[in-house]
Amino acid sequence: MRSSRFALLTVCLLLAMPSTAFAQDGAGVAAAISTGAGVVALIVAAILLLEMLALRKLAQGAAIADNITYAILGVACLATSVLLGWVSRYVPTGFTAEQARLGADLLSIASMVLFGIYFFRVRRAMSRFLGRLTGQEQHLISVLEPNAELPVDRDGDGA
Repeated sequence: MRSSRFALLTVCLLLAMPSTAFAQDGAGVAAAISTGAGVVALIVAAILLLEMLALRKLAQGAAIADNITYAILGVACLATSVLLGWVSRYVPTGFTAEQARLGADLLSIASMVLFGIYFFRVRRAMSRFLGRLTGQEQHLISVLEPNAELPVDRDGDGA
């Protein structure tokens, strides 16, 4: 119990530190925090991409492997959005801050659309799979997972 409270306190303090730094007058502190958050976002995106590529290789030929390309593109859009946010700061000629922010926002929207396509296609493939199960297989699922909902058959009532 003590370790969970300590972990909660640590997370709260870490989340409060940037707000304290922003409250100070230094503009360099805000830029450093923003850059640090961007670096963390890029590291997390790289780890996420590696995990997705490993999942794609593991599930070769399955419906999830075919659809994971959408999720990979979504993460790539999010990482590019972070990089585009840095363009106005480090490459001041050719881009304004408003143009960089608009590009980052549009990439974020594109990534959300790609994630939406991914989850829709995986849900559709999974519902087709569950719809093809026989009565015995559905009973086995309900025994293994008592709270699982059984798919609805063509007549409209449960199997």
